[in-house]
Amino acid sequence: MRITAWLICCWSWGAFAQTVPSMAQLSIALKPEQSLPLSSEIRFELETRNPEAIAAALREWQGVTTAPVSDNVLAVTMKAQPQYTGSVQEQHSKASFVVDFDESATQEFVAGFKTLPGEAVRLEQLAEYVSEFMVNPTSIHGFNIASVVAAQQSGDCTEYAVLSTALARALGLPARVIVGSVIVELPDEVVAYGHAWAEVWHNERWNIVDAALYGAGFAQAFYLPASDLAKEGPGYSMSVINAVNLMPVKIRQLSSI
Repeated sequence: MRITAWLICCWSWGAFAQTVPSMAQLSIALKPEQSLPLSSEIRFELETRNPEAIAAALREWQGVTTAPVSDNVLAVTMKAQPQYTGSVQEQHSKASFVVDFDESATQEFVAGFKTLPGEAVRLEQLAEYVSEFMVNPTSIHGFNIASVVAAQQSGDCTEYAVLSTALARALGLPARVIVGSVIVELPDEVVAYGHAWAEVWHNERWNIVDAALYGAGFAQAFYLPASDLAKEGPGYSMSVINAVNLMPVKIRQLSSI
């Protein structure tokens, strides 16, 4: 189920890529002398249509740095899970059109999340609960809101991210939806895809919660953010488009540090 969820997520981006090519599987290549496994910190060259905008966006995350190489190429150095350094905003805790945890279907979903009396919520529990709850990973959806996802128990990585964000907020943890790319190390290759995940404020810092990849068993996954879903109202598609415009075109010369 968990492997299937990840594959569905990737293929759903590919389907969307008929109109937005950058959301498909990304071209990625290791540096010729680089072998696997990778270290926990990597560097690569990122080909993009918007190098200045991407560099500016990534300055909001700790654990990822960029430097210009040419007009459309950035040199990127990053850890597996860059940490967002921005502060918590009011909108990160509120119900919205997309993250509608105040709707009955979402509330029923949240009610099924159980912890022992007095036990603090662990982020791994959020990812595990959403992963197990989604019984029908599929690419037929576009970008559903939390209550629809909760009712259908179906979707790709965007739905996993939205539902994880709704669960966190309902439990009193500020959270937001992130759209970006994920570089995944498999036993004999490295692949990259457009992806979505949640960032949750816990223990005084932002943490990545990725229910779509939970328990998949990959060696490593490196999360390269593009943008958060800044607008969660009925016009949220503009935030998705803005994030897509910050997606890489190609990743090359990848190596360990």
